[in-house]
Amino acid sequence: MIIKDSIRCLWSLALLFGFSSISSVSCFHLSSPLPRPRNTWSQRSAAKSSKSCVDSDSYDLCIIGGGISGLAASITAATKNDDATDKKPSIILLEAQSRPGGRVVSEYMNGYTLDVGYAVFVENYPQARKLFDYDALKLKQYEPGALIKRKQGGFARIADPLRQPSKTMGTILSPVGKLMDKVRLLPLFYYVKTTSVEKIFQDEDMDTLSCLKNKYKFSDDIIQEFFEPFLKGIYFSSLDEQSSRMFHFVFKMFVDGAASLPTGGMQAVSNQLMEKAVSVGVEIRLNHGVKNVDHNGAGTYDVMTNHGDCVRSKSVICATDYVAANGILSGIAGLDSLYRMEQQHPQRSIGCMYYTFTGDTPVKDAVLILNGEGHDSGPCLTVSFLHVVNDSYAPANGGICSVSIPSDYMEQFAGRQEELDKLVRDQLGRWWPDCFHDIQHEWNLEKMYDIKNAQPAQYFGPQPANVHGGRDPTQVQGISLPQGLYVCGDYMATATLNGAIESGVNAARSALNFLTTTEKEESDSMLVG
Repeated sequence: MIIKDSIRCLWSLALLFGFSSISSVSCFHLSSPLPRPRNTWSQRSAAKSSKSCVDSDSYDLCIIGGGISGLAASITAATKNDDATDKKPSIILLEAQSRPGGRVVSEYMNGYTLDVGYAVFVENYPQARKLFDYDALKLKQYEPGALIKRKQGGFARIADPLRQPSKTMGTILSPVGKLMDKVRLLPLFYYVKTTSVEKIFQDEDMDTLSCLKNKYKFSDDIIQEFFEPFLKGIYFSSLDEQSSRMFHFVFKMFVDGAASLPTGGMQAVSNQLMEKAVSVGVEIRLNHGVKNVDHNGAGTYDVMTNHGDCVRSKSVICATDYVAANGILSGIAGLDSLYRMEQQHPQRSIGCMYYTFTGDTPVKDAVLILNGEGHDSGPCLTVSFLHVVNDSYAPANGGICSVSIPSDYMEQFAGRQEELDKLVRDQLGRWWPDCFHDIQHEWNLEKMYDIKNAQPAQYFGPQPANVHGGRDPTQVQGISLPQGLYVCGDYMATATLNGAIESGVNAARSALNFLTTTEKEESDSMLVG
C-alpha cells in the first residue's frame, strides 16, 4: 500500500510548496473580505508609570514576549491542571509591540492584508493542531501543486495526482527534471510515509544539498528548478545551509497535510492565541518592552519595562528571539557572557514585496509560482497571488501579489528600493508578457519588507534550530540559568511554527514544576516553623 501510494503520489511533493507561498491566476470578481480580527486585548495595555518593584503587584510567572512561543507558554501555564497545587498561578505577559504575534503579524493597508513576510498556515503541524481552533481561523487551502518558471522558457505545472487525478499524465510528462528524477522520488516518499517524526530527527543529519544529490541522486535540473527555490523560500538560505532532518520533517508534514491562509491574514493566528490567553486569565500588556531583568536576593525577579514599570515575579520565561533574549538576560549576574554570544547563532533574513492592482491576475490556479530559472535570473524567488487563495486579502475587484526576495538581493539594493522594484517588475513582465503593461505601470508597490532575524539558522552554529521536542529551557548554549528563569522560541526547537509552540509549552511546564516545588517548600517550612 505504501509503495502504491508513493507511486500515485509521485508528485505530491508539490504539497510542500504550500507553506512557502502559493499563488493563483485568474481574472474574476472577488467578494467583499470578511472583517479584520479585532484586538480585544489592546485596552489592557497599562498606562505609563514609574512604579518601583517595592510597591508593585507580584506575579507567579512573567512572560517576556508575545510571539507564538510566549503566547503558547502563557496558555499552557494558565490551563495546565496540576493536582499538586490548588492555586492557579498569576501570569503576566509583556509584549513590546502594539499587537501580538512577534514575527507572525499582518498589516492592513487600503483594504489589503499584508503579512509581514510571506507565510502560510501549515495545518499538519502536530502542535498547531493541539492549540488552534481551525474552524475559527476560517482557513482557505491552497491547491496542491506548483507552477515553475523554467529557464528554457514558459511554465511547467506540477500537480498532485492524489487530489488532482485528471492532471496525473501532465505531471508525469512535465519537463521539470528528468524521467529518473521522478522515479527517484519514490524512495523519498517511502521514507517520509513510513518514518516517524521522532525517527527522522534521530537519523544522520547532513546539509540538504548533499542529501538530495548523494542520498536520492537527484539531478541538478530538478534541484535548481524545484527543490532550491521551494526550500529557499521556506528556510531563507541555500540548500547547503539547510538541515536534511528539517527537509524530511517538513516534507512529511506536507505530503499528508495542507497549507492555508487564515481569513484576515496570519495576524488572525496570533490574535486567536492572544484572545485565548486573556480568556484563561493571563494579564496582557502590549507596548511594554523589557529593558532588563534582575535576580534579586529574595529569590524573585524584577522585570524593568521601557515605561519605567517594574514587575516582580517568582519566575520568568524569556520568549523573545535569540538576540533579544541574550541582550535582556546578559545583565543577570553570571550571564554576562550571553552578550558576547549574540553573533554565534546565525539568523536568516528575507525580503517581501507586495503589489496591489485592480486589473487581471496573470495566473488562474491557486498554486505556488517558483523561479526555476535560477538565482541570477532576477530577484523573484517565489510569487503568490494571495487574493485567489483567500479573498479576504484584498477588497472587491482587487488583487495582491506577494514576491519573496532573497536576502542577498535585499542587501545589494539596500537604500535603492526603486531599482529593486524595477528589477522585480521587469522579471514579472517577462514571465507574463500579456500583462507587461499593467505590471509596469498599473501595479502599485504597496509595501516592501526587509525582515532581519526572520528565522534562526537550522544547520550551522553552536545551537542549530533542528531539535524535535525542543531543548532544555533552563539552559542557553550550555549556560545554566538561575532557578525560575527559562527561555523559549523557535531557536530552542525547530525553525518552524511547530517549534515555537513546542518550545513555549516546554518552558511553561518547567516554570509550573518550579512554582509547585517552591510552593510546597514554603508550605513545609511554615509547618515546621
